Amino acid sequence: MRRLILLITLFLSAVFMLPSGHAQEQKVNQKKFNKDRERKQKQAVKEYHKAVKQHQKNQSKNTRAMMRQSRKQSGTLTPIKH
Repeated sequence: MRRLILLITLFLSAVFMLPSGHAQEQKVNQKKFNKDRERKQKQAVKEYHKAVKQHQKNQSKNTRAMMRQSRKQSGTLTPIKH
């Protein structure tokens, strides 16, 4: 009986000590996450620029000229640099 328990214990400890694919799977998941995050960030930048252009088109000619002038004077007004 003791031998059986000892054999089972040794077998289970050997099984748990085998390397699993968890580390490799984690790397793959991290790469996918980073790639997805970069894609979403690029899409957000595109949408931001599109919204700015649409906003400028909605303004009068005078207002657009003032907006361009203020943008040239201070590049820190917009959160995303051009």
